[in-house]
Amino acid sequence: MSTLRRKYSIFKKMGFFDLYNYGGIFFSKIKSRFFYTFFFGKIGKQVWIKNPDQIYGADRIFIGDDVHIEAGSILYAVKRYGKDTYDCRIIIGRKTFANRNLNLTAAFEIKIGDEVVFGPNVFLTDFDHGYENIEKSRLETDLVSKGPVNIGNRCWIGANSFIGSGVTLGEGCVVAANSVVTKSFPAFSVVAGIPAKIIKKYDSTEKQWIKINK
Repeated sequence: MSTLRRKYSIFKKMGFFDLYNYGGIFFSKIKSRFFYTFFFGKIGKQVWIKNPDQIYGADRIFIGDDVHIEAGSILYAVKRYGKDTYDCRIIIGRKTFANRNLNLTAAFEIKIGDEVVFGPNVFLTDFDHGYENIEKSRLETDLVSKGPVNIGNRCWIGANSFIGSGVTLGEGCVVAANSVVTKSFPAFSVVAGIPAKIIKKYDSTEKQWIKINK
């Protein structure tokens, strides 16, 4: 009874928009548990995906426990493009949080570790469209890739960032807002810019972040 009273006390203190947001989360959990679970490759416990903009190839998408994805997301696992078919996977580790408008588009593999945080409007893809053949329509060009995308545990990806094919970010990396990441970086790096460059590195001996002067 004391637990119910505590919850009731919390609800009484909530404003209208707090309650509205809570309700959205509650119904998103219900939808994930009783609807998405039949279509996705995996939906873990306590997952919620609020009002996604687009989900494609759900059977190729695997989501761990306690993953929370805000509204407007695109989770797109490419199965066919032109005459080619693809056996891709999108894997999202446990306790990952994505703010609004996350876009994960994969033809090969995007793997996200545990406890990763995404700011709003982040785009990850493991392919690009070829442009070398000028006789082809842009809608008919081949998909080209430098390799899968791997995001290590506890990375922070800032707002409006782009991460392209072949990129691996080691554990604990921080990507500054508005960055374009086209190459890999080691664990506990801070990267920023277009294209992104390393600006800080964690020194485990000194136990502090050290600026990189280049």
